Amino acid sequence: MFDSMTSGGDLGRFQAASGARPGSPAGLMPRMVATAIDMVIAVAVILVPLVGLDRLLTAAGVADPGVIWRTTAALWVAAFFLLYSPLSVSRWGATPGKRALRLEVVDFETGERIGYAKAVTRHITNLVVTGITVLMVANVSSIALNKDRRGMQDRASGSAVIHRR
Repeated sequence: MFDSMTSGGDLGRFQAASGARPGSPAGLMPRMVATAIDMVIAVAVILVPLVGLDRLLTAAGVADPGVIWRTTAALWVAAFFLLYSPLSVSRWGATPGKRALRLEVVDFETGERIGYAKAVTRHITNLVVTGITVLMVANVSSIALNKDRRGMQDRASGSAVIHRR
C-alpha cells in the first residue's frame, strides 16, 4: 500500500529513500533516536549548572535566591535553545545526536551545509511543531510517508536530513 509513496521518484541530488546509503534521506527512527540523544544532552547541559547555581546561592545565604535563579535559568535556557542545535547544524552539519547516528542536515537544493539563519528557522519551527500535537502528528507522518523524508522544519528552512556521505 505505501510502496507507491516510498519508492521511485526523483529527489534531485539525493538518492531514493530505501536503505541507509550515504546521501539518502534519513527515515523517522534514526531521527527519533538522534533526538533522544540530544534530549539527554539538553537535560544535562541545562539542569546540572542550574542545580549547581541553586546550591551556590543557598550556601552563600542569598536573601532572595529565586529572582537570581529564575533570571539565570531563563537566560541559560534561551541561550541553549539558540545555540545548541542551530550552531551545531550550521557549523558541523549535525547535532551530537545526529552525528552519533551518522546523519547530516543539508540544504535541500544544493546538498551543502545550511547557514545559521536557516538552522535557527529549522530549530524554532521544530520547537513549535513539537509543542502542538496536531502538527507533531502531521510532521511525523510527513517524515515517515514522503519519499524525501522531510518534516515541516525541513520544508520551512529548505533543508533535508540525510545519511552522511
